[in-house]
Amino acid sequence: MRVTVPASSANIGPGFDCLAVALDLPFHLDVGEPQGEATKLDDNHPATKSFIDGGGEGPLFAETLIPPGKGLGFSGAARVAGLAAASLQRSGSIHFADLLMRSGELEGHSDNVAASIYGSVTATNENSIVRLKCPSQLDVVVWIPDGKTATDSSRNQLPASVSFEVATQALGRSSVLVAAIASGDLAAMRQCCVDDLHQPTRLAASPQSAQALKVALENGASAAWLSGSGPTIAAFVDSGDAEQLRQVLPGSGHSKILKVAPHGIYVS
Repeated sequence: MRVTVPASSANIGPGFDCLAVALDLPFHLDVGEPQGEATKLDDNHPATKSFIDGGGEGPLFAETLIPPGKGLGFSGAARVAGLAAASLQRSGSIHFADLLMRSGELEGHSDNVAASIYGSVTATNENSIVRLKCPSQLDVVVWIPDGKTATDSSRNQLPASVSFEVATQALGRSSVLVAAIASGDLAAMRQCCVDDLHQPTRLAASPQSAQALKVALENGASAAWLSGSGPTIAAFVDSGDAEQLRQVLPGSGHSKILKVAPHGIYVS
């Protein structure tokens, strides 16, 4: 069987560890025999580890367009695929609540795996999830520099606490941002897709990403954010303006125009 899972871009604006979008960069995991250009995985691959952790047996092969270490949910998609494949092998079905919980535990947070499991835009809090329909006119432009980010070390650099004012402002922004995405209010999306919890620290360590974020907002993006822990920058933009934005992003990285993946995990 082949289990296909989309990439994700998490930490949308103030939605740190809780708001993410699924992207049409697939991770394909084959059990038993390879399909297409899939190659055999070793025991250290996150898909293999989660497959074994879920009780799966047999060789695994993978084919993907998701770049690792770039903030586009590579490890999350791989872990979701491995756990789902093990569940299908054992019982013939996927228990989605259990898949969300276990993949979130392996990742250390559930926002990116929720988007990969369910598709579209997802808001999560512990084991609660709400799936939002993204405004249909929006694409996602991603700017991907050459460097990589180690998520664990990046998280260790974040402040242990924030002021009451910063916390309440983040709550207000994230509430309005979710409502704006659900209602298609692009002006409110742009106004509230701002973060003071993790982006200042991470962007200070990646000035090229900070510049790409600035360029995106100056050239028609409805919202822009540091994707995951970076260094990729992602932006919602009207599909008619996506190519123009892609062309003006810094030449120190490469950019792609992606569709929001409307569906999550798929089995064939």
